[in-house]
Amino acid sequence: MPKISVVSPVYNELEVTLTALVDRVAVAVASIPLELEIVLVDDGSRQETWDAIFDLCRQRPDVKGIRLARNFGQHAAIAAGIDQATGDWVVVMDSDLQDRPEVIPRLYHKSREGYDVVFVSRELRPESAFYRLLAFVFYRTLNFLSGQYYERRQANFSILTRQVVEAFCRVPDRDRFYGGVVRWLGFRTSLINAQHGERQYGKTTYDFRGRLRLAFRIIFGFSSRLLHTSIVAGLLMAVLSFGAAIVIVMDKIIHPSLPVPGWPSVMTAVFFTAGVTNVMLGLVGVYVGNLFEQSKRRPIYVVAQTAALGRESVGNTPPPDLAVK
Repeated sequence: MPKISVVSPVYNELEVTLTALVDRVAVAVASIPLELEIVLVDDGSRQETWDAIFDLCRQRPDVKGIRLARNFGQHAAIAAGIDQATGDWVVVMDSDLQDRPEVIPRLYHKSREGYDVVFVSRELRPESAFYRLLAFVFYRTLNFLSGQYYERRQANFSILTRQVVEAFCRVPDRDRFYGGVVRWLGFRTSLINAQHGERQYGKTTYDFRGRLRLAFRIIFGFSSRLLHTSIVAGLLMAVLSFGAAIVIVMDKIIHPSLPVPGWPSVMTAVFFTAGVTNVMLGLVGVYVGNLFEQSKRRPIYVVAQTAALGRESVGNTPPPDLAVK
């Protein structure tokens, strides 16, 4: 029987949340003729979270647990889950139930229409007008600087065919941002609209600072537009400086008795130029730093423990295919 895998990164979620997630996913997938596999990836959470995942693995044969050695980040955890998913279709969703499991059958049926990737656009999100304004500015800037299109209503909730999964696993990038890599692969993609769920237990750990860090990772990891922007800024400064020099010379020719503007304007120009130059050098430094980190060829993640059917691999002896990636 064909299989569908549901990959969900987990960070400090409560046992009641994970139990509800597994139960609702099982009920949702029961309506389609597919074998189910649920891959829960513990991204360096508290011990209680892994204990809850292990208990679910002991109780349910369709649940597989992977515990990373530390917090490598949500997208590294997604990569770990996708690497170990064995389904013909793979669904990626958050574990906090804001991605509603009841949408999975719709994703599957949309994929069966001939699409390799289907994302969910979240509707009816409770947002204030101020938050919507900030999100609009944020995503417009992100899209311009990254060279890709990111819709703020879309997150990671999506379904991939096996072909896309295998292509995703072959991407060698160390900083493997899920949405950006999937879009870069270029397979046939579609979209469905679905109501956004509410977090029923616990509090979110994904704040504005985390979103900002992710945005910089996307910008520096998927585009060199910032370097092009620095070139444009340098050319603009050169043109303005040349124009200012012409104005000063012409003013001196027309009004020879007037004194030449003094040191305040000169010092202002020097400080401004030095500041912009340092910003440009900083941008170049970030890209060089990314190349340096990539050259180390460190793994995207390290697995500390795994669990399936109540069996647990502990410490430094995980199965070889799960050890590092």
